This record gives sequence, C-alpha cells and structure tokens, in this order.
Amino acid sequence: MVGDYAMNIDKLDLATIIVLSVVFFSIAVWNLGLTSVPLSTWTPSKDESFYIDFGSSKNISAVYFLLKGGEIDVRVYTGSPEKWSGGRSVSLSGYYCWRRIDLNCETRFVRFLFTSSNGEIAEIAALSKMGEKIVIDNIRSEKNEDESLANLIDEQEKVECPPTYVSETYFDEIYYVRAAEDYINFREPYEWTHPPLGKLIITASILIFGYNPFGWRIMGVIFATLMIPVIYIFGKNLFGTRIGAFTSAFLLMFDFMHFTMGRIATVDTYVVFFSLTSHFFFFIYLQNLLKRGWKTSTLPLFLAVLFFAFGFSTKWYALYGFIGQIFILLLLRIRDVVAINDDWVMRVKTFCSHPLSKFLAFLVVAAVIYLLTFVPHLLMGRTLMDVYNLQISMYAYHSKLTATHPFSSPWWAWPIIWSPWHRVPVWFYVSYLPGDMVSTIVSLGNPAVWWVGLVSTISLIEETIRKRDNTCGFVVTIFLFQWLPYAFISRCLFLYHFYINVPLMILATAYFLNKAWGFRWGKTLWIGYLIVVAVLFALFYPVISGSPTPRWWRDHLRWFNWWF
Repeated sequence: MVGDYAMNIDKLDLATIIVLSVVFFSIAVWNLGLTSVPLSTWTPSKDESFYIDFGSSKNISAVYFLLKGGEIDVRVYTGSPEKWSGGRSVSLSGYYCWRRIDLNCETRFVRFLFTSSNGEIAEIAALSKMGEKIVIDNIRSEKNEDESLANLIDEQEKVECPPTYVSETYFDEIYYVRAAEDYINFREPYEWTHPPLGKLIITASILIFGYNPFGWRIMGVIFATLMIPVIYIFGKNLFGTRIGAFTSAFLLMFDFMHFTMGRIATVDTYVVFFSLTSHFFFFIYLQNLLKRGWKTSTLPLFLAVLFFAFGFSTKWYALYGFIGQIFILLLLRIRDVVAINDDWVMRVKTFCSHPLSKFLAFLVVAAVIYLLTFVPHLLMGRTLMDVYNLQISMYAYHSKLTATHPFSSPWWAWPIIWSPWHRVPVWFYVSYLPGDMVSTIVSLGNPAVWWVGLVSTISLIEETIRKRDNTCGFVVTIFLFQWLPYAFISRCLFLYHFYINVPLMILATAYFLNKAWGFRWGKTLWIGYLIVVAVLFALFYPVISGSPTPRWWRDHLRWFNWWF
C-alpha cells in the first residue's frame, strides 16, 4: 500500500490478474524459441576450403550456414573431389542467424572455398527439394587435418531445417543479444547507442536460461506479462471499478505490438514497463496530493522517479513521459503558490520547499542508478571520463543519424497504422517454407485497439477541457508528452517508438467503456468490442508470432498496400 489510492484491489481483482497474466504468458511463451541450439564454432581462414559428403547423390535445394558473427565470402562448388564445377560466389553476414545458399541440383559433394573471412560458423545444414533435412555423412578439409572442422556438423540434432525465428536471431536482436554476449565475456558491448540496463537484463536472462533463442527472449515475455497487473491496478485506481481495470488489462493483453515486442530480444518492452509503472506511482502521488495537500507522503513520487530511472537507463525516450510528470507537478505547485497571499520572496521560498527539495534529491538517486548501469564498463577498464564521453557519442549518434530504412515512418502515421507514402508496420522477420508456407513476424497495432484508442484519446482531450477532469488531464498530458516530441525529430523513426503510448490509448478507451457500462447498451457495446479485439488477435496471430501459415492467409491480412 502506497498511500490511500495504491493497489486498491481485493481477492477477486487478484484472481482476475492472475488469470489474465497466466493466459497472456502462456500465449506469448508458446514457440518463443528453441532451448538447445548449436554452439560449437569453426573459424575459416582466407583461401581455406572443405567439402561435405552426403554419402550418396542427393537432390539438394539449399545449404544453410549458421553464422555466429562476422562476414564471410565463399565460393560454392558441386561435383566431386576429382572434378568440381560451378564456383558461384556468395557473401554472408549476420549474428547467430542462418544464411541460405541455393543449389537446386543433384550432387553427393558440395565444396566451399573461403575467399575472405572474419566470421565464425556454428553449423551447416542441407535441405532437400522435398523440404527435409539431409544427413551430412562427412566433412573434410582439403589442405590439412582440422579437428575443429567437425564442429560444423557435430550438433545436427539441434538443427531446425528449414530454419525459422525459433532457431536464430532476427531484426535488432543481432545488436542486443550480441551486446549481452559481450557483457558475459567482459568485452566492449557491440551495441553502444543506448544505455546498458536493457542489455544487462538480456544478459541476466541468458545467464539464467542459457544462450539460446528462448534464453535471450524469455525476459521480454516476463516483463510484458508484468505489464498486465500494472495496467489492471492502474485502471482500478483511475476509474475505481473492476470493469475499467479489466478492460485496460484485456486490451493490452490482446494488442499486437505488446505481444510482438514482448517476444523479441530487444529492450523496448522494458522501457514501456518501467515508464508505465512510473506513471502509475506518479498518479498515486497526484491523487494523494489533491486529497491531502503538499504534506502528503512522497513515497509514491520517489517510486515514480525510481522507475523512470530504470526506463531512462534502458532507452532515453523514457524522458519524454517523465517531463510530462514534471510539467503536471510544476503546474500544480505554481497554481497553489500563486494563490498564497504573501510577497513574491516568500512565494518563491514556498515554491522551492517541500516537495520540490525532495524531488531534486530523488533525481540525484536516479542519476546514481543511471551511472551504476555503467559499472560493467568500469570493470572492463573504462574510466568515468570514458562513460561521460560515451554519453556524448550516444547523443551525437541519435541527433545526427541520417540513415534511411524501408520500414521507417513519420510520427503522425503511427496511431492510424497507415500512410500513403510509408510502410508503417515494421517487418521483423520472414522465412519462406516448403508447401507455399511462410513464417513471418510483423510489428503493428491491433486496429481495434489503436483506432478506437486514438478516437478515445481525442475525445479525452475534449473531456479534459470541458470537465476539467484530473484523470482525463493526466492521461492526455502524458500521452502528448510521449508522442509530440517525435514531430521535431528528423532521424529515422519506427512504429515501435509509439509502443510506450499504447497503454495510455488503452486507458483512454477504458475510460469511456467504463462510463458506458452503466447503460444497458453500454454492456452490449463492451462485450462486442472485446470480442472484436480478441478475434482480430486470433486472425493476425500467425503474422505477429512467426507461426508457419499459408501465404494466401498472410496476403488476406494485408489490409493496406504498405502492410507487410
């Protein structure tokens, strides 16, 4: 209990939270990733070569290399050791991902000559034209006996062929998982453009659950699941009803982006969790403040700053919503100080006294937390000046970034998930499978959640102005502070930058559904709307989860030309 308004849940609420959380976790963890994958590696040198032997002539569709990291250039031959033919050049790169080399021929042997290499290979796999994995009988070096060469075929039982997301990294996992591995091995992290906390969480996940796709993704699912009780309790305190709380949790539970971002080993889910929790505690403080005055306990305010510090230590964009909190706090403080019948000197003195003096102390704690996340860098021999210079480099990177991306989109297109000129949904992954099947992962919002949420948020602005409702004003203020700054950012932006605002749109929708519940038609509307949200989640599940699905089904879900 943090103040009069915190938690405010009973046994039925607790049971509801547990059920919703278990259901979401069960859906999100299903086919999250393999728990056992090839780990032993072989490092090729320039001009080194070997060939694989299938034991007899096979109808080969493709050969796959599982790259552990780096880049390689290789020439591929078929035929026999007495007479090779072909010699097609292929360049491969990536971090713990399968790279396909198409062959489409019948052969017993396949030869590989490395013309340049600074990478590692963890395993080789071969696929037949029937879409089945072919057993590799032997592997031989052409120049010298290399016992480590056997590492390329020593874990064939762990190979998924053809591969999908469950056995490799995808999208920005190539940066964050690699950085986590660097932390484990006390190396300078490959990904340096964001603060360390999110990468350290992935590091902890790997240390606990192992270096495998499940291990580096499970912590995201856990944090996404934890958001369910947070938004439920948030809704209960905002609206004072179980319906408002349940609606909030249900909509988040079946939002596409919340599901997809929770299942990928990137750090945005951590930012959203920390920010949402920070906003919750700030709202508790705000309610206590409006009820008791400025002498109320500052513990909720401290917790709000604490969770902001965690979010800011993961990605800097957590700052936008926190500035919204400061804006609300200063607005209330200025309003009350101006109303004091005293001279301006005493007013300024009063303004700077409790709780702002404590708030500044809390900010010092937040700064210490941020600095502590760089302790691994200090243990690697870096100095505090190096850490400071890293902040400058991080800011310079984001402020001067001019790179483009086919799936970048402008801020105004995010809530409507559409633009006539941009691909707004972000295509994370695709693997084309035999039988005209496809495994694909697209990051987008549930249209029933986002479109209704946008209308609700706009209506909430009107409600705030007309009724001067504190609840409405709080949600709207944080939403705008977390969204509008992107209008002034010129660098490449993506739909998932809007993820942090999804819970607020959901709370806006829950506000109006909670009001409608008191009417007979409102109950019908509520039930019908939640059914639509859940049905859309089920329909889109294959393309937001990576589950193999017929290509025609994926194509039917392309509501707009620029969607995946």
